[in-house]
Amino acid sequence: MNSIFLRIYGGMVLVCLVIGVVFYLSLEAINFFRLQYFRTTLVTGPVQLIAELTQNQPEDYRSRWVEEVGRLLDAQMQLVDRSAVELSPSEENELSENKVLLRLIDEFNREGEAIVAIPDRDSVRYLVARGEYLTEQQGRGTAELVAQYLSRYPVDQWNGQLARINKVFGFPVRRIAPFEVKLDDDKKHRLFNEEQAVVNFEGNRGNNTQITAYKLLNETGEVLQLGPQNMFNWYPFELMAVMVVIALGMVGFAVYLLVKPLENRLSNLEKAVLRIRGGDLNARAPVEGSDAIGQLAGTLNGMTEHIQRLLNSQKELTRAVSHELRTPVARIRFGLEMLIDADNDEQRLRQVDLIDLDIEQLDKLIDEILTYSKLEEGTPVLDFVMIDLDALMRRVEQESKALSGDKQVVYVPPDLPEERCYAEGEERYVHRVVQNLVGNALRYAQGRVEITFSAMGDVFRIDVHDDGPGIPESDRKRVFQPFTRLDDSRTRASGGYGLGLSIVNRIAYWHGGRVRVGESELGGAKFSFLWPRLQSLRESN
Repeated sequence: MNSIFLRIYGGMVLVCLVIGVVFYLSLEAINFFRLQYFRTTLVTGPVQLIAELTQNQPEDYRSRWVEEVGRLLDAQMQLVDRSAVELSPSEENELSENKVLLRLIDEFNREGEAIVAIPDRDSVRYLVARGEYLTEQQGRGTAELVAQYLSRYPVDQWNGQLARINKVFGFPVRRIAPFEVKLDDDKKHRLFNEEQAVVNFEGNRGNNTQITAYKLLNETGEVLQLGPQNMFNWYPFELMAVMVVIALGMVGFAVYLLVKPLENRLSNLEKAVLRIRGGDLNARAPVEGSDAIGQLAGTLNGMTEHIQRLLNSQKELTRAVSHELRTPVARIRFGLEMLIDADNDEQRLRQVDLIDLDIEQLDKLIDEILTYSKLEEGTPVLDFVMIDLDALMRRVEQESKALSGDKQVVYVPPDLPEERCYAEGEERYVHRVVQNLVGNALRYAQGRVEITFSAMGDVFRIDVHDDGPGIPESDRKRVFQPFTRLDDSRTRASGGYGLGLSIVNRIAYWHGGRVRVGESELGGAKFSFLWPRLQSLRESN
Protein backbone atom coordinates (compact mmCIF):
# COMPACT_ATOMS: atom_id res chain seq x y z
CA MET A 1 0.00 0.00 0.00
CA ASN A 2 1.43 3.33 -1.07
CA SER A 3 1.06 5.79 1.82
CA ILE A 4 2.28 9.36 2.10
CA PHE A 5 3.06 8.76 5.75
CA LEU A 6 5.02 5.58 5.02
CA ARG A 7 6.97 7.48 2.39
CA ILE A 8 7.86 10.28 4.78
CA TYR A 9 8.69 8.06 7.74
CA GLY A 10 10.42 5.49 5.58
CA GLY A 11 12.47 8.21 3.94
CA MET A 12 13.41 9.69 7.31
CA VAL A 13 14.41 6.28 8.68
CA LEU A 14 16.49 5.61 5.58
CA VAL A 15 18.15 9.01 5.82
CA CYS A 16 18.87 8.48 9.53
CA LEU A 17 20.39 5.08 8.79
CA VAL A 18 22.55 6.55 6.04
CA ILE A 19 23.59 9.42 8.30
CA GLY A 20 24.36 6.96 11.09
CA VAL A 21 26.56 4.87 8.82
CA VAL A 22 28.29 7.97 7.40
CA PHE A 23 28.74 9.37 10.92
CA TYR A 24 30.24 6.12 12.21
CA LEU A 25 32.57 5.65 9.25
CA SER A 26 33.63 9.30 9.30
CA LEU A 27 34.34 9.23 13.01
CA GLU A 28 36.26 5.97 12.72
CA ALA A 29 38.29 7.33 9.81
CA ILE A 30 39.04 10.59 11.62
CA ASN A 31 40.00 8.76 14.81
CA PHE A 32 42.17 6.33 12.85
CA PHE A 33 44.17 9.11 11.20
CA ARG A 34 44.36 11.07 14.45
CA LEU A 35 45.57 7.96 16.26
CA GLN A 36 48.17 7.28 13.60
CA TYR A 37 49.45 10.84 13.88
CA PHE A 38 49.40 10.62 17.68
CA ARG A 39 51.38 7.40 17.66
CA THR A 40 53.83 8.68 15.12
CA THR A 41 54.63 11.86 17.04
CA LEU A 42 54.72 9.99 20.36
CA VAL A 43 56.85 7.01 19.37
CA THR A 44 59.21 8.32 16.70
CA GLY A 45 61.41 10.39 18.99
CA PRO A 46 61.91 7.78 21.77
CA VAL A 47 62.54 4.97 19.28
CA GLN A 48 65.13 7.03 17.41
CA LEU A 49 66.79 7.84 20.73
CA ILE A 50 66.85 4.14 21.63
CA ALA A 51 68.29 3.34 18.21
CA GLU A 52 71.06 5.90 18.68
CA LEU A 53 71.87 4.60 22.17
CA THR A 54 71.82 1.02 20.85
CA GLN A 55 74.23 1.90 18.07
CA ASN A 56 76.65 3.33 20.64
CA GLN A 57 76.68 0.07 22.61
CA PRO A 58 79.31 -2.63 21.93
CA GLU A 59 78.11 -5.04 19.27
CA ASP A 60 78.21 -8.08 21.52
CA TYR A 61 76.20 -6.22 24.18
CA ARG A 62 73.56 -4.64 21.97
CA SER A 63 70.99 -7.45 22.05
CA ARG A 64 71.09 -7.75 25.85
CA TRP A 65 70.98 -3.96 26.23
CA VAL A 66 67.91 -3.77 23.97
CA GLU A 67 66.13 -6.39 26.10
CA GLU A 68 66.93 -4.43 29.27
CA VAL A 69 65.54 -1.26 27.70
CA GLY A 70 62.43 -3.25 26.77
CA ARG A 71 61.92 -4.24 30.39
CA LEU A 72 62.49 -0.64 31.42
CA LEU A 73 59.79 0.55 29.00
CA ASP A 74 57.40 -2.35 29.66
CA ALA A 75 57.66 -3.42 26.03
CA GLN A 76 59.03 -6.31 24.00
CA MET A 77 62.25 -5.23 22.27
CA GLN A 78 64.73 -7.24 20.30
CA LEU A 79 67.32 -6.97 17.58
CA VAL A 80 66.56 -9.22 14.62
CA ASP A 81 68.01 -9.93 11.20
CA ARG A 82 66.36 -8.89 7.96
CA SER A 83 65.06 -12.41 7.37
CA ALA A 84 63.03 -12.31 10.60
CA VAL A 85 60.98 -9.26 9.52
CA GLU A 86 58.40 -9.26 6.74
CA LEU A 87 58.60 -5.95 4.90
CA SER A 88 56.95 -4.60 1.79
CA PRO A 89 59.07 -2.66 -0.73
CA SER A 90 57.63 0.65 0.49
CA GLU A 91 58.43 -0.27 4.11
CA GLU A 92 61.99 -1.18 3.15
CA ASN A 93 62.41 2.20 1.47
CA GLU A 94 61.06 3.93 4.56
CA LEU A 95 63.53 2.09 6.83
CA SER A 96 66.43 2.73 4.48
CA GLU A 97 65.84 6.46 4.98
CA ASN A 98 66.39 6.04 8.75
CA LYS A 99 62.68 6.53 9.46
CA VAL A 100 60.68 4.73 12.12
CA LEU A 101 58.15 2.24 10.74
CA LEU A 102 54.94 1.99 12.76
CA ARG A 103 52.50 -0.90 12.53
CA LEU A 104 49.19 -1.60 14.23
CA ILE A 105 49.05 -5.09 15.73
CA ASP A 106 45.81 -5.05 17.71
CA GLU A 107 43.44 -2.09 17.34
CA PHE A 108 41.22 -3.33 20.16
CA ASN A 109 44.06 -3.64 22.65
CA ARG A 110 45.83 -0.60 21.19
CA GLU A 111 49.06 -2.47 20.70
CA GLY A 112 51.56 -1.45 18.06
CA GLU A 113 54.94 -2.26 16.63
CA ALA A 114 57.84 0.12 15.88
CA ILE A 115 60.73 -0.89 13.65
CA VAL A 116 63.97 1.03 13.01
CA ALA A 117 67.19 0.04 11.23
CA ILE A 118 70.42 -0.36 13.28
CA PRO A 119 73.51 -0.51 11.04
CA ASP A 120 76.01 -3.22 12.08
CA ARG A 121 79.56 -3.64 10.95
CA ASP A 122 78.73 -5.99 8.06
CA SER A 123 74.93 -5.79 7.78
CA VAL A 124 71.78 -4.03 8.93
CA ARG A 125 69.76 -5.29 11.84
CA TYR A 126 66.35 -4.10 12.96
CA LEU A 127 65.21 -2.95 16.34
CA VAL A 128 61.64 -4.20 16.85
CA ALA A 129 59.61 -2.80 19.75
CA ARG A 130 56.12 -3.99 20.62
CA GLY A 131 53.75 -2.79 23.30
CA GLU A 132 51.00 -0.38 24.30
CA TYR A 133 51.24 3.33 23.70
CA LEU A 134 51.79 5.79 26.53
CA THR A 135 51.71 3.72 29.71
CA GLU A 136 52.99 4.92 33.07
CA GLN A 137 55.97 2.57 32.92
CA GLN A 138 56.89 3.84 29.47
CA GLY A 139 56.86 7.39 30.78
CA ARG A 140 59.31 6.51 33.58
CA GLY A 141 61.50 4.47 31.24
CA THR A 142 61.64 7.25 28.63
CA ALA A 143 62.69 9.75 31.30
CA GLU A 144 65.49 7.39 32.41
CA LEU A 145 66.68 6.99 28.80
CA VAL A 146 66.75 10.75 28.17
CA ALA A 147 68.68 11.27 31.40
CA GLN A 148 71.20 8.59 30.34
CA TYR A 149 71.50 10.24 26.93
CA LEU A 150 72.26 13.66 28.45
CA SER A 151 74.81 12.16 30.86
CA ARG A 152 76.96 11.24 27.84
CA TYR A 153 77.52 14.93 27.12
CA PRO A 154 79.00 17.81 29.13
CA VAL A 155 76.43 19.97 30.93
CA ASP A 156 77.18 22.95 28.75
CA GLN A 157 75.98 20.89 25.72
CA TRP A 158 72.71 19.82 27.27
CA ASN A 159 70.66 22.69 25.88
CA GLY A 160 71.79 21.86 22.36
CA GLN A 161 70.98 18.18 22.84
CA LEU A 162 67.58 19.02 24.32
CA ALA A 163 66.84 21.22 21.31
CA ARG A 164 67.78 18.28 19.08
CA ILE A 165 65.52 15.94 21.07
CA ASN A 166 62.57 18.33 20.96
CA LYS A 167 62.68 18.35 17.16
CA VAL A 168 61.81 14.62 16.98
CA PHE A 169 59.85 14.10 20.20
CA GLY A 170 56.09 14.59 20.13
CA PHE A 171 56.09 16.20 23.58
CA PRO A 172 58.29 18.86 25.20
CA VAL A 173 61.49 17.86 27.05
CA ARG A 174 63.11 20.50 29.26
CA ARG A 175 65.11 21.17 32.43
CA ILE A 176 63.29 22.86 35.29
CA ALA A 177 64.17 23.98 38.80
CA PRO A 178 63.08 21.70 41.68
CA PHE A 179 60.59 24.27 42.99
CA GLU A 180 58.71 24.14 39.65
CA VAL A 181 57.85 20.47 40.13
CA LYS A 182 54.13 20.02 40.91
CA LEU A 183 53.89 16.64 42.61
CA ASP A 184 52.39 15.30 45.82
CA ASP A 185 54.69 14.59 48.76
CA ASP A 186 55.02 10.88 48.06
CA LYS A 187 56.13 11.38 44.46
CA LYS A 188 58.46 14.22 45.44
CA HIS A 189 60.09 11.94 48.02
CA ARG A 190 60.67 9.25 45.40
CA LEU A 191 61.96 11.80 42.91
CA PHE A 192 64.44 13.69 45.16
CA ASN A 193 65.36 11.13 47.80
CA GLU A 194 65.12 7.81 46.04
CA GLU A 195 66.09 9.40 42.72
CA GLN A 196 63.39 7.50 40.84
CA ALA A 197 61.63 8.68 37.71
CA VAL A 198 57.98 9.40 38.46
CA VAL A 199 54.93 9.94 36.32
CA ASN A 200 52.07 12.27 37.15
CA PHE A 201 48.55 12.23 35.62
CA GLU A 202 46.50 15.41 35.58
CA GLY A 203 42.79 15.54 34.88
CA ASN A 204 40.32 12.64 34.72
CA ARG A 205 41.62 9.32 33.54
CA GLY A 206 40.51 8.79 29.93
CA ASN A 207 39.40 12.06 28.34
CA ASN A 208 41.45 15.29 28.60
CA THR A 209 44.14 13.55 30.67
CA GLN A 210 47.75 14.76 30.60
CA ILE A 211 50.76 12.67 31.56
CA THR A 212 54.09 14.18 32.69
CA ALA A 213 57.33 12.32 33.61
CA TYR A 214 60.07 13.68 35.91
CA LYS A 215 63.67 12.56 36.47
CA LEU A 216 66.27 14.13 38.81
CA LEU A 217 69.52 15.21 37.06
CA ASN A 218 72.26 14.51 39.61
CA GLU A 219 74.87 16.51 37.71
CA THR A 220 73.01 19.84 38.13
CA GLY A 221 70.30 19.12 40.74
CA GLU A 222 67.72 20.12 38.17
CA VAL A 223 64.69 18.05 37.14
CA LEU A 224 64.17 16.67 33.64
CA GLN A 225 60.52 17.13 32.66
CA LEU A 226 58.95 15.16 29.78
CA GLY A 227 55.54 16.48 28.85
CA PRO A 228 52.86 17.25 29.58
CA GLN A 229 51.42 14.98 26.88
CA ASN A 230 47.68 14.60 26.27
CA MET A 231 46.28 11.09 26.27
CA PHE A 232 44.48 10.14 23.07
CA ASN A 233 40.77 11.02 23.09
CA TRP A 234 38.88 8.51 20.96
CA TYR A 235 35.60 10.38 20.84
CA PRO A 236 36.20 14.11 21.17
CA PHE A 237 33.09 15.98 22.29
CA GLU A 238 33.66 18.85 19.90
CA LEU A 239 33.74 16.55 16.90
CA MET A 240 30.62 14.73 18.05
CA ALA A 241 28.81 18.06 18.49
CA VAL A 242 29.77 19.13 14.97
CA MET A 243 28.66 15.77 13.55
CA VAL A 244 25.33 15.98 15.38
CA VAL A 245 24.70 19.46 13.97
CA ILE A 246 25.59 18.23 10.48
CA ALA A 247 23.36 15.17 10.93
CA LEU A 248 20.41 17.29 12.03
CA GLY A 249 20.95 19.60 9.09
CA MET A 250 21.03 16.65 6.69
CA VAL A 251 17.85 15.19 8.23
CA GLY A 252 16.11 18.55 7.96
CA PHE A 253 17.20 18.93 4.34
CA ALA A 254 16.10 15.36 3.54
CA VAL A 255 12.69 15.94 5.14
CA TYR A 256 12.35 19.15 3.13
CA LEU A 257 13.13 17.28 -0.10
CA LEU A 258 10.55 14.63 0.83
CA VAL A 259 7.78 16.96 1.95
CA LYS A 260 8.17 19.82 -0.55
CA PRO A 261 6.95 17.83 -3.61
CA LEU A 262 4.01 16.53 -1.58
CA GLU A 263 3.21 20.06 -0.45
CA ASN A 264 3.26 21.26 -4.06
CA ARG A 265 0.96 18.44 -5.13
CA LEU A 266 -1.45 19.21 -2.27
CA SER A 267 -1.39 22.86 -3.29
CA ASN A 268 -2.30 21.93 -6.89
CA LEU A 269 -5.04 19.69 -5.55
CA GLU A 270 -6.39 22.55 -3.42
CA LYS A 271 -6.42 24.89 -6.43
CA ALA A 272 -8.42 22.35 -8.42
CA VAL A 273 -10.92 21.93 -5.56
CA LEU A 274 -11.36 25.70 -5.29
CA ARG A 275 -12.01 25.96 -9.04
CA ILE A 276 -14.56 23.15 -8.85
CA ARG A 277 -16.22 24.79 -5.85
CA GLY A 278 -16.43 27.98 -7.89
CA GLY A 279 -18.41 26.15 -10.57
CA ASP A 280 -15.64 25.30 -13.05
CA LEU A 281 -16.39 21.61 -13.62
CA ASN A 282 -13.76 21.44 -16.35
CA ALA A 283 -11.02 21.82 -13.72
CA ARG A 284 -8.92 18.72 -13.10
CA ALA A 285 -6.29 17.92 -10.49
CA PRO A 286 -2.93 16.64 -11.83
CA VAL A 287 -2.51 12.92 -11.12
CA GLU A 288 1.13 12.12 -10.33
CA GLY A 289 2.02 8.68 -9.04
CA SER A 290 -0.11 6.02 -7.34
CA ASP A 291 0.31 7.11 -3.72
CA ALA A 292 -2.42 8.53 -1.48
CA ILE A 293 -2.30 12.00 -3.08
CA GLY A 294 -2.36 10.53 -6.59
CA GLN A 295 -5.33 8.34 -5.66
CA LEU A 296 -7.09 11.32 -4.09
CA ALA A 297 -6.53 13.41 -7.22
CA GLY A 298 -7.84 10.58 -9.39
CA THR A 299 -10.89 10.19 -7.15
CA LEU A 300 -11.54 13.94 -7.27
CA ASN A 301 -11.29 13.96 -11.07
CA GLY A 302 -13.61 10.96 -11.29
CA MET A 303 -16.09 12.64 -8.95
CA THR A 304 -15.95 15.86 -10.99
CA GLU A 305 -16.52 13.97 -14.23
CA HIS A 306 -19.42 12.11 -12.64
CA ILE A 307 -20.98 15.37 -11.40
CA GLN A 308 -20.47 16.94 -14.80
CA ARG A 309 -22.06 13.96 -16.50
CA LEU A 310 -24.98 13.96 -14.04
CA LEU A 311 -25.64 17.65 -14.63
CA ASN A 312 -25.53 17.20 -18.40
CA SER A 313 -27.75 14.14 -18.09
CA GLN A 314 -30.13 16.07 -15.86
CA LYS A 315 -30.38 18.86 -18.39
CA GLU A 316 -31.00 16.41 -21.23
CA LEU A 317 -33.46 14.45 -19.14
CA THR A 318 -35.35 17.60 -18.19
CA ARG A 319 -35.66 18.65 -21.82
CA ALA A 320 -36.61 15.16 -22.96
CA VAL A 321 -39.14 14.61 -20.17
CA SER A 322 -40.76 17.95 -20.91
CA HIS A 323 -41.09 16.95 -24.53
CA GLU A 324 -42.35 13.43 -23.80
CA LEU A 325 -44.89 14.54 -21.21
CA ARG A 326 -46.34 17.17 -23.49
CA THR A 327 -47.94 14.63 -25.88
CA PRO A 328 -49.87 12.43 -23.38
CA VAL A 329 -50.90 15.47 -21.33
CA ALA A 330 -52.20 17.18 -24.49
CA ARG A 331 -54.13 14.01 -25.41
CA ILE A 332 -55.63 13.82 -21.92
CA ARG A 333 -56.71 17.47 -22.09
CA PHE A 334 -58.21 16.87 -25.53
CA GLY A 335 -59.96 13.75 -24.24
CA LEU A 336 -61.47 15.70 -21.34
CA GLU A 337 -62.78 18.30 -23.73
CA MET A 338 -64.27 15.58 -25.91
CA LEU A 339 -65.73 13.95 -22.82
CA ILE A 340 -67.54 17.18 -21.90
CA ASP A 341 -68.87 17.57 -25.43
CA ALA A 342 -69.98 13.92 -25.78
CA ASP A 343 -73.65 13.47 -26.65
CA ASN A 344 -74.19 9.96 -25.30
CA ASP A 345 -72.77 7.40 -22.92
CA GLU A 346 -71.07 5.41 -25.65
CA GLN A 347 -68.96 8.40 -26.70
CA ARG A 348 -68.20 9.20 -23.06
CA LEU A 349 -67.01 5.62 -22.37
CA ARG A 350 -64.87 5.70 -25.47
CA GLN A 351 -63.19 8.96 -24.35
CA VAL A 352 -62.70 7.55 -20.84
CA ASP A 353 -60.93 4.49 -22.30
CA LEU A 354 -58.66 6.72 -24.39
CA ILE A 355 -57.87 8.89 -21.35
CA ASP A 356 -57.14 5.76 -19.30
CA LEU A 357 -54.82 4.51 -22.04
CA ASP A 358 -52.96 7.84 -22.06
CA ILE A 359 -52.66 7.73 -18.25
CA GLU A 360 -51.29 4.18 -18.46
CA GLN A 361 -48.70 5.29 -21.01
CA LEU A 362 -47.87 8.28 -18.82
CA ASP A 363 -47.42 5.92 -15.85
CA LYS A 364 -45.07 3.72 -17.88
CA LEU A 365 -43.09 6.76 -18.96
CA ILE A 366 -42.69 7.92 -15.36
CA ASP A 367 -41.62 4.40 -14.32
CA GLU A 368 -38.98 4.35 -17.09
CA ILE A 369 -37.73 7.79 -16.07
CA LEU A 370 -37.45 6.80 -12.41
CA THR A 371 -35.60 3.60 -13.28
CA TYR A 372 -33.19 5.42 -15.56
CA SER A 373 -32.58 8.18 -12.98
CA LYS A 374 -31.90 5.62 -10.25
CA LEU A 375 -29.28 3.90 -12.39
CA GLU A 376 -27.78 7.18 -13.54
CA GLU A 377 -27.49 9.04 -10.25
CA GLY A 378 -24.80 6.87 -8.66
CA THR A 379 -23.79 3.36 -7.72
CA PRO A 380 -26.98 1.41 -6.98
CA VAL A 381 -27.14 -1.21 -4.24
CA LEU A 382 -26.83 -4.49 -6.13
CA ASP A 383 -27.41 -7.92 -4.61
CA PHE A 384 -25.19 -10.19 -6.69
CA VAL A 385 -26.22 -13.87 -6.70
CA MET A 386 -25.60 -16.84 -8.98
CA ILE A 387 -28.36 -16.73 -11.63
CA ASP A 388 -29.65 -19.72 -13.57
CA LEU A 389 -29.51 -18.16 -17.05
CA ASP A 390 -31.34 -21.05 -18.69
CA ALA A 391 -34.33 -20.67 -16.36
CA LEU A 392 -34.25 -16.88 -16.78
CA MET A 393 -34.30 -17.12 -20.58
CA ARG A 394 -37.25 -19.53 -20.48
CA ARG A 395 -39.18 -17.17 -18.18
CA VAL A 396 -38.58 -14.20 -20.50
CA GLU A 397 -39.70 -16.36 -23.43
CA GLN A 398 -43.00 -17.16 -21.72
CA GLU A 399 -43.56 -13.55 -20.62
CA SER A 400 -42.89 -12.20 -24.13
CA LYS A 401 -45.26 -14.57 -25.91
CA ALA A 402 -48.22 -12.83 -24.29
CA LEU A 403 -47.11 -9.51 -25.85
CA SER A 404 -45.73 -10.79 -29.17
CA GLY A 405 -49.04 -11.14 -30.98
CA ASP A 406 -48.44 -12.89 -34.26
CA LYS A 407 -44.66 -12.60 -33.87
CA GLN A 408 -42.63 -15.55 -32.64
CA VAL A 409 -40.26 -15.33 -29.63
CA VAL A 410 -37.90 -18.34 -29.49
CA TYR A 411 -35.27 -19.19 -26.87
CA VAL A 412 -32.47 -21.38 -28.26
CA PRO A 413 -30.72 -23.17 -25.34
CA PRO A 414 -26.92 -23.46 -25.58
CA ASP A 415 -25.01 -26.74 -25.61
CA LEU A 416 -23.44 -26.20 -22.18
CA PRO A 417 -23.19 -28.32 -19.02
CA GLU A 418 -25.63 -27.30 -16.32
CA GLU A 419 -22.94 -25.77 -14.06
CA ARG A 420 -21.83 -23.48 -16.90
CA CYS A 421 -25.34 -21.97 -17.16
CA TYR A 422 -24.87 -19.96 -13.96
CA ALA A 423 -23.46 -16.43 -13.77
CA GLU A 424 -23.26 -13.83 -11.00
CA GLY A 425 -25.43 -10.70 -11.15
CA GLU A 426 -28.43 -8.81 -9.81
CA GLU A 427 -31.26 -11.08 -11.04
CA ARG A 428 -34.00 -8.45 -11.40
CA TYR A 429 -31.70 -6.15 -13.38
CA VAL A 430 -30.43 -8.95 -15.66
CA HIS A 431 -34.08 -9.90 -16.20
CA ARG A 432 -34.81 -6.26 -17.05
CA VAL A 433 -31.97 -6.22 -19.60
CA VAL A 434 -33.28 -9.27 -21.45
CA GLN A 435 -36.88 -8.07 -21.19
CA ASN A 436 -36.02 -4.65 -22.62
CA LEU A 437 -33.93 -6.12 -25.44
CA VAL A 438 -36.72 -8.55 -26.37
CA GLY A 439 -39.35 -5.79 -26.14
CA ASN A 440 -37.25 -3.55 -28.37
CA ALA A 441 -36.77 -6.40 -30.88
CA LEU A 442 -40.53 -7.11 -30.97
CA ARG A 443 -41.25 -3.52 -31.99
CA TYR A 444 -39.23 -3.85 -35.20
CA ALA A 445 -39.23 -7.61 -35.94
CA GLN A 446 -41.13 -8.85 -38.99
CA GLY A 447 -42.03 -12.19 -37.48
CA ARG A 448 -39.26 -13.75 -35.34
CA VAL A 449 -37.13 -12.90 -32.31
CA GLU A 450 -34.48 -15.30 -31.00
CA ILE A 451 -32.80 -15.34 -27.55
CA THR A 452 -29.46 -17.12 -27.00
CA PHE A 453 -26.65 -17.05 -24.46
CA SER A 454 -23.13 -18.42 -24.42
CA ALA A 455 -20.09 -18.64 -22.12
CA MET A 456 -16.70 -17.51 -23.43
CA GLY A 457 -14.23 -18.33 -20.69
CA ASP A 458 -15.13 -16.12 -17.74
CA VAL A 459 -17.43 -13.86 -19.81
CA PHE A 460 -21.15 -14.50 -20.32
CA ARG A 461 -23.02 -13.23 -23.35
CA ILE A 462 -26.76 -12.89 -24.04
CA ASP A 463 -27.80 -12.23 -27.67
CA VAL A 464 -31.24 -11.06 -28.89
CA HIS A 465 -31.84 -11.32 -32.67
CA ASP A 466 -34.68 -9.97 -34.78
CA ASP A 467 -35.57 -10.11 -38.47
CA GLY A 468 -36.48 -6.44 -38.74
CA PRO A 469 -34.83 -3.69 -40.80
CA GLY A 470 -31.74 -3.52 -38.58
CA ILE A 471 -29.82 -0.43 -37.41
CA PRO A 472 -27.38 1.48 -39.63
CA GLU A 473 -23.82 1.39 -38.35
CA SER A 474 -23.67 5.18 -38.08
CA ASP A 475 -26.63 5.15 -35.64
CA ARG A 476 -25.58 2.24 -33.42
CA LYS A 477 -24.03 4.42 -30.71
CA ARG A 478 -26.99 6.81 -30.62
CA VAL A 479 -29.54 4.14 -29.72
CA PHE A 480 -28.22 4.04 -26.11
CA GLN A 481 -28.80 7.75 -25.54
CA PRO A 482 -31.97 8.53 -23.54
CA PHE A 483 -35.11 9.48 -25.51
CA THR A 484 -33.38 8.77 -28.81
CA ARG A 485 -35.57 7.60 -31.71
CA LEU A 486 -34.08 6.75 -35.05
CA ASP A 487 -37.51 6.87 -36.70
CA ASP A 488 -40.07 8.87 -34.78
CA SER A 489 -43.07 7.82 -36.82
CA ARG A 490 -42.20 4.16 -36.67
CA THR A 491 -41.35 4.38 -32.95
CA ARG A 492 -44.55 6.11 -32.07
CA ALA A 493 -46.42 3.51 -34.03
CA SER A 494 -44.71 0.68 -32.23
CA GLY A 495 -44.56 2.29 -28.79
CA GLY A 496 -41.63 3.08 -26.52
CA TYR A 497 -40.02 6.21 -25.15
CA GLY A 498 -36.35 5.79 -26.07
CA LEU A 499 -35.29 4.83 -22.51
CA GLY A 500 -35.23 1.03 -22.70
CA LEU A 501 -31.79 0.72 -24.29
CA SER A 502 -30.40 3.51 -22.07
CA ILE A 503 -31.49 1.49 -19.01
CA VAL A 504 -29.87 -1.62 -20.50
CA ASN A 505 -26.62 0.27 -21.04
CA ARG A 506 -26.52 1.53 -17.41
CA ILE A 507 -27.29 -1.94 -15.98
CA ALA A 508 -24.47 -3.38 -18.07
CA TYR A 509 -22.13 -0.68 -16.76
CA TRP A 510 -22.91 -1.44 -13.10
CA HIS A 511 -22.32 -5.15 -13.80
CA GLY A 512 -18.89 -4.41 -15.25
CA GLY A 513 -20.08 -5.32 -18.73
CA ARG A 514 -21.16 -3.68 -21.97
CA VAL A 515 -23.82 -3.83 -24.70
CA ARG A 516 -23.03 -4.19 -28.38
CA VAL A 517 -25.12 -3.72 -31.52
CA GLY A 518 -24.51 -5.71 -34.67
CA GLU A 519 -26.17 -7.47 -37.56
CA SER A 520 -28.21 -10.58 -36.92
CA GLU A 521 -28.17 -13.74 -39.00
CA LEU A 522 -31.95 -13.28 -39.22
CA GLY A 523 -31.35 -10.10 -41.20
CA GLY A 524 -32.18 -7.53 -38.56
CA ALA A 525 -30.37 -6.21 -35.49
CA LYS A 526 -28.51 -8.17 -32.84
CA PHE A 527 -28.07 -6.78 -29.32
CA SER A 528 -25.44 -8.49 -27.14
CA PHE A 529 -25.08 -8.10 -23.36
CA LEU A 530 -21.63 -9.21 -22.05
CA TRP A 531 -20.49 -9.25 -18.39
CA PRO A 532 -18.06 -11.18 -16.14
CA ARG A 533 -19.30 -14.53 -14.90
CA LEU A 534 -17.98 -13.70 -11.42
CA GLN A 535 -17.88 -10.17 -10.01
CA SER A 536 -14.65 -11.04 -8.14
CA LEU A 537 -12.93 -11.37 -11.52
CA ARG A 538 -14.14 -7.86 -12.38
CA GLU A 539 -12.70 -6.42 -9.12
CA SER A 540 -9.32 -8.13 -9.60
CA ASN A 541 -9.03 -6.65 -13.08
